Amino acid sequence: MYKCKSCGGDLVLNIATQQLKCPFCDSVYPVSDYEDAKEVKEQETYDTTIYTCSQCGAEIMTTGSTAVTFCSYCGTEANLQGRLSQEKKPRFIIPFKQTKEQCKAIYSEHAKKQPYVPKEFKDAEFLENFRGIYIPYWEMNVGFEKNPELKVVVKYTSGNYDYTEEYSAHPDIVNTNIPIPQDASASFDDEISSQIAPYKKEDMVDFNPAYLAGFFADTADVEADVYTEQALAMAEDHIIKNVESQFRSGANVSLPASQQARSELFGSRIVESHLNLFPVWFLTWRKGDRVAYGVINGETGKITADIPVDISKFLRTSAVIAVILFIVSCIASVLILPATILMMSSIAALMVHYYYRKEIISITDRESHANDLGALSGEELEKAKTGIKKHGLKKPNSISKIVGIMVVFAVLFVMVSGSTARTRSVVVCFAACVTGIVFQVTLMKYLAKLKENSMKLIVFLPPAAEIIAFLIALTAPVHDWVYYAGSIAALAAATVASLSMIRQYNLLTTRPIPEFHNREGGNNDVGK
Repeated sequence: MYKCKSCGGDLVLNIATQQLKCPFCDSVYPVSDYEDAKEVKEQETYDTTIYTCSQCGAEIMTTGSTAVTFCSYCGTEANLQGRLSQEKKPRFIIPFKQTKEQCKAIYSEHAKKQPYVPKEFKDAEFLENFRGIYIPYWEMNVGFEKNPELKVVVKYTSGNYDYTEEYSAHPDIVNTNIPIPQDASASFDDEISSQIAPYKKEDMVDFNPAYLAGFFADTADVEADVYTEQALAMAEDHIIKNVESQFRSGANVSLPASQQARSELFGSRIVESHLNLFPVWFLTWRKGDRVAYGVINGETGKITADIPVDISKFLRTSAVIAVILFIVSCIASVLILPATILMMSSIAALMVHYYYRKEIISITDRESHANDLGALSGEELEKAKTGIKKHGLKKPNSISKIVGIMVVFAVLFVMVSGSTARTRSVVVCFAACVTGIVFQVTLMKYLAKLKENSMKLIVFLPPAAEIIAFLIALTAPVHDWVYYAGSIAALAAATVASLSMIRQYNLLTTRPIPEFHNREGGNNDVGK
């Protein structure tokens, strides 16, 4: 702990001035005044107090004497158990640049943009719970032993012609080192870490425990080699983007399919790994057995936040919209044929089916820590790392899927636009039925992992409605009520799935209470 030379009070780091300030007598001291003596400075460890949450097992450190009464990871409000410890000194630290007031303003502005925000998230008292925590990061310096020969393919259109050009690039990278940061805390989610990245290397300073005054730090309990394959892939991607940027738009480097073969091509290796501390503002909202996090980069102000939907607000707004749509549909039903209504209802069911499927995949990924290597251990970790070796890093393709579906329906509609309403209904309902079945088949492996049983049942409603709509359109019954019944079934399935999707969205934007007791993924000796 760092004491005021005037009154003996505990000093805290003043973010605006980057100096130590006494909250009791307002005395100010440069951080350099509290540099360790030479013999202490050369030690590889520093003294700290580690507080462990009795409920979730998360650990945070402090150099101060104030008891920790709130766990930032599970929201428990109780005195955490503390113990004295010596922790390994990081090499560098980025001191906090964003003040708490700036942090609260950033969060409030972000929350305003979200629909149906719970009122607690706008409460000034709630925002006072922001806590400054330094998160340990491995800086993994990736070097290269080879200057690879890369095949670059450039495709472009000029006038009425499509062109494909091939080039050979020879980037000189043997003496290049690329630093890749990866969080070293098992408690801090890798996905959150990537969402608030990057940090600016020019703001790094030599580590001095005085920068921790008034703040907390997370423990380093994830070995650097957990991220080796991911770090190599990210460094190689950096080289590849640099090569592609030297050609016209549309250039792509042709690479081996597996990550292992890529690394052999580049001669990629980890040259060195060392610990740094980066600043994070952390806000925790807890309700029942779920928690939501608001996390802000303490240097740049970049934010990511779990903000659930207030279901009561959503239902009130939906009721007003439903009344308006009902009136419009009553008027339009005189002009629209039953077969067309069935076709539109089938498309609505398919759209809900697609987003419901997407949400189930997101939930299972979060529950299985698919994007958080630091939280995995043993067989799970090796399986995840093997996936990176074989296929490289996952890249989202949701937009392409949406565009693809829209194009398919647009083409189908144009093809049959000159036909009768029945023919259009048959073709479109058939396309919706087949697409829905494909969605469902590709979803089965995720359903097996899903913990929420109600979703496993509800997800079958939209495809069932799509099949019913197609059968009705195909058989072309003479009674209009059959078409209307099919339409009602499709819209009912879409409605039930939509309501379930809102509920599950709240599960997706919140998290189960974390459990770090006796976790195998952490290593208590990493920070020693």
